[in-house]
Amino acid sequence: MATSRISPDADAVVSEIEIAAPVERVFEALIDPRQVMLWWTSEACGIEGFAMERRVGGRWLYDSKEGTVNVNGVTKFHCEGEVLEYDPPRRLAYTWIANWHEDKALRTVVRWELSQAGGRTRVKVTHSGLAKEQVARRDYSGGWPDVIDQLRKFVENESGEAQTAGTAGTASTASDADTIVSEIHIAAPAARVFQALVEPAQLVQWWGQKGLYQCTKFQNELRAGGKWKSEGVGPDGNRFEASGEYVEIDPPRLLVYTWVASWTGEFRTSVRWELEPTKEGTLVRIRHSGFAAHPELPQGYKGWPRMLGWLQALLERGETVNDR
Repeated sequence: MATSRISPDADAVVSEIEIAAPVERVFEALIDPRQVMLWWTSEACGIEGFAMERRVGGRWLYDSKEGTVNVNGVTKFHCEGEVLEYDPPRRLAYTWIANWHEDKALRTVVRWELSQAGGRTRVKVTHSGLAKEQVARRDYSGGWPDVIDQLRKFVENESGEAQTAGTAGTASTASDADTIVSEIHIAAPAARVFQALVEPAQLVQWWGQKGLYQCTKFQNELRAGGKWKSEGVGPDGNRFEASGEYVEIDPPRLLVYTWVASWTGEFRTSVRWELEPTKEGTLVRIRHSGFAAHPELPQGYKGWPRMLGWLQALLERGETVNDR
């Protein structure tokens, strides 16, 4: 059973639970995006995306779908931060900046501590820096026990079958030194998905969210060797752009192009979209590669799961940038 307490100074929420699994197995479930997508979710607050660079200084992010949970008027949650400690399989700590805090720029800290006791693992998660966040602190005191109990259920059920239902609509991400890979299932034909990736009028409808960043103009020559260019505006009002050249075009299954972005300089990478038809729609996979020589750059592309969620929202529900 999960326990929770608020520290005497009202700065931290501390939750603990015991899990019938080795400490290595529990730690893996905390850092592997594909596993996190399976257990850190619920009907009231479904997960939309999770990514983590597994190193000190690496970036991480979490996005939820629109749900029925409401904290400070927010029902679609986003949080992100930087990894502060990474000591497998015992410790993991990262900053936590959340859009549902009263102070949306506040850097709180989440610290996971795992200790082995026989064949079981004691999990302790401490969320600190909450002294001025009365509403969020109260929510965390009930939320963190639920989160670690979901972790327990997932890890103790080795097959994970009880947790996989309803996850087809979420985006997952994995990465190594050279490549970021994100994927999502979309309930639409591959041809329809392909159109949304290449037609300028459609792309500007889904690529963005008010308050984050938004693509305002997209132009392209849809042929091998043709150029493409995307222009947009960030939350601070500053303009940005990304551009490149089409390398492979095989509708509706494959689209490959080079990528040069204003926020990462003149460094050239490669983006590859793979569309695989399924009985229910299309499995969409994006591979962004070419980072091996510049390991600091992937943190600038932490938003691929979120963007896949936007694409899915347009094709399944007709949701556009103006609706978010």
